[in-house]
Amino acid sequence: MDQNGVLCAVCGIGHMRNGRPPRGFTVGADFRAVPRNLLVPAYQPTRVGSMGTPSGFNYFANVVGGAYQQFVQQHTCYVGKFTNILVPSSEQFAWLSPYTGNKHNRTHFTQLALARVAQAKFVDNRGRLPRLIEPFLGSGQIFLNSACWGTAFTDGVPLFGSVVAGDLNHYVIGSYWTMRRMGDRFVTEYLKLAKIWDTQLFGNFAQLLADLQTGRQALLNAGNDPATAMLTCLKYIWLVNRCVHGTKLNSTGAVVATCKDRTADELSALRTQEQTRLAAVRDKVLEVAIDFECRDFRRTCELADRTDIVFMDCPFPVFNNGLVAGNHLAPETVGSATANTYGTGDDGAEFQKVIVDVARELVAEGVTVLLCNFANPGLVHAYQRLVGNNVTAGNLKYHTFTYRSPATTSEAYQLTVLPGAGNPTVTASPQRILADWRRHGGDDVAAGEFFASRETELSDSEREYHAPHDAAEERRQDEDSDFDDF
Repeated sequence: MDQNGVLCAVCGIGHMRNGRPPRGFTVGADFRAVPRNLLVPAYQPTRVGSMGTPSGFNYFANVVGGAYQQFVQQHTCYVGKFTNILVPSSEQFAWLSPYTGNKHNRTHFTQLALARVAQAKFVDNRGRLPRLIEPFLGSGQIFLNSACWGTAFTDGVPLFGSVVAGDLNHYVIGSYWTMRRMGDRFVTEYLKLAKIWDTQLFGNFAQLLADLQTGRQALLNAGNDPATAMLTCLKYIWLVNRCVHGTKLNSTGAVVATCKDRTADELSALRTQEQTRLAAVRDKVLEVAIDFECRDFRRTCELADRTDIVFMDCPFPVFNNGLVAGNHLAPETVGSATANTYGTGDDGAEFQKVIVDVARELVAEGVTVLLCNFANPGLVHAYQRLVGNNVTAGNLKYHTFTYRSPATTSEAYQLTVLPGAGNPTVTASPQRILADWRRHGGDDVAAGEFFASRETELSDSEREYHAPHDAAEERRQDEDSDFDDF
């Protein structure tokens, strides 16, 4: 039959052509994509700050910290330059700032790892593009930056066929939907109102907080009253971008926030920044094939099938560097105290156990899962138990990448790759990630470059400064830059 114009049965998004097309990609017998004259974004990672040494990070200090450092070196790959190498224009999609979860998803390493896992999943899918499933969507830094830069890692071949996303923050989900419905009007209406609201900053901040006591209902009625729904979303964005530490939602869905004082010039500069960033997000939301919905992460994960990649940037519990026995029955619960970052207010031990249980079900079905959380030893053990695919105990460390928090020296994060049953190419992908990381200017993890002695240890007076300083900075969100130069 004449297949010209027929949807490709392999990748699922391209269309068949008679002869060899001038631009596109072909899938060979090994199911690896071979690009031909595809458009590739100009990509040059941005380097900030310095890598530092273990003595500069509180979680490696003192007796407990020393034991934790040994644990990190033995069980994980510590990526020292993780927060020092960012994607280009790393804040271009920062439409909500300060906002929990923005920072580490804009790094070069996160996007490199996601791209390499997606390439490997394409092979294990026998030439079908995976979907990206985001159960904790938040401000969308993962899919937005992947949509912008992902093809720079693949010579132009798409990473995902589509995106499926969920979040319990109804204002965030409502904003994405309203951007899609209203297009340019979303940005122009916001800027018009923001200029008015900025004239009486503190008074309007209090009034808008009061207005959003019933904001959830307005968004539930968006189909019947889209104008009110859009106004509700615009109020939320304005509040987030003018608060001190970042907004939270209470049990009824109302916004909790504190206003940050600013001069008229500072507010004008902020609106200019918002215009650029909101437009960039709007353009990607209109461009990407994505399904948004306000729903619990378990419901979003239920939509995944074995050909998909689930990226869980989980609600973090309190950071804890205390060691946990590898044979503990439920290591994810040890030291996982509630930090109240999720929409239900529960991100402690029980919630971390639910995350592990859901991830276990997914990988058993062949779904590939990437988990981001604090590098609490219990969480490292719990996630690595799910790697499977006959990976030896000595090689489990290559599936967990650890690094410092982008904002403080007191917390360590992890990114763990769970290949999913029956995905041999994904199982082997961490080694390629590390090799590419080194080629792109990252530190040599295999040689333990971060832990090599390079600088003078901190003096006693410096240590006395750092401990209280970092405690005070623990939850700070810096609005000028999302990364501190430690």
